[in-house]
Amino acid sequence: MTRLILCFGAFFVTSPLLSQVPQPQRSQSELVKATVDSVVLIVVSDDSGKPVAEGSGFIISPDGKIVTNHHVISGAKSAIVKLNNGAFFAVDGVLADDVEHDLAIVKVAGKNLPALSLADITHVAVGDHVMAIGSPLGLENSVSDGIVSGFREDSTGKKWIQTTAPASHGNSGGPLLAMDGTVAGVITWKISGGENLNFAVPSTFISTLLANSKAQPLGSVPKSDSTQNHMPSGEKIWTSLTTGRDFKVRIDGEFLYTEMVIPAGLQSTAAFVRGEFKKSGDKWVGKVRTFMPYPYKSSYGDYWKTGQRVGTENVNWCHFEFDYEISSISDSRIEGRGQGFNSVDAKKCEGAKPEWKSFSWIPK
Repeated sequence: MTRLILCFGAFFVTSPLLSQVPQPQRSQSELVKATVDSVVLIVVSDDSGKPVAEGSGFIISPDGKIVTNHHVISGAKSAIVKLNNGAFFAVDGVLADDVEHDLAIVKVAGKNLPALSLADITHVAVGDHVMAIGSPLGLENSVSDGIVSGFREDSTGKKWIQTTAPASHGNSGGPLLAMDGTVAGVITWKISGGENLNFAVPSTFISTLLANSKAQPLGSVPKSDSTQNHMPSGEKIWTSLTTGRDFKVRIDGEFLYTEMVIPAGLQSTAAFVRGEFKKSGDKWVGKVRTFMPYPYKSSYGDYWKTGQRVGTENVNWCHFEFDYEISSISDSRIEGRGQGFNSVDAKKCEGAKPEWKSFSWIPK
């Protein structure tokens, strides 16, 4: 389905494509009619010509320049663009590619195509009504609307437009439109598990790409890790929404490490809950190992064996190891699932059959 707004104008590039003055607001239906023909479906294929991915984009100039996300076309050997009127164009090449901000401009051999203009970001404010058009899950030119809910900065210093306009896989690369029909941003990613937590690259960067475009073959765009740009970096403290426990999280290249913050009463002991994960496709997969105290009360059997009084409080320290995987990481949420016991026989350090349970962590 993870920026720099550049001080909302510090790196502003004057462009004839930029809307210089605020335009009259339109109704939602009027806005759709005026802009939908400029939004395209991009189908990416591999070496054999087999379609392997889909995304969205929009026409930024009548001669066939189309804006999308870098991750939509990364690693592609060929691609076609489908317009709203049913016309198809083969992508001739890439004019600009910005991995850092997840933007790309491709070129098709079109003429007199309906193009969109860029918004002046300084006129976009929190609370403004916006609209997203794209092809989520291949459903071409789907329309959703919402508001600008914030301007966010991630751990790498990149800034994003946060919006409540719903977006799904396939919306990537589509425009986030101000109600005057100009492009405020490019829909790029979302936080799964949250309600309408969607993020767009500010359109400021598109002008810069257009000014520095240079044609290159489509296959020259390297395949990217679509999650890498949106990950927290360094060690941070996260809180589990399920248990309320705090966890330290650190990313080091392909590895991710977690460690539960031990409660004060156990900090002078050998207790630990530590996880080690390695990147595997779109997930982080690994093990969580624990060494924690488990209390139990002595039974009649203990009395006859040891003479210990029935009901005496005891503690047994147990080692356990569980499979875990993290499926989604952003600056505001970590989600995944892991194995755990519903019950433990503390005396034997044996657990019931492990069950998979989902978890969500948020920054402390």
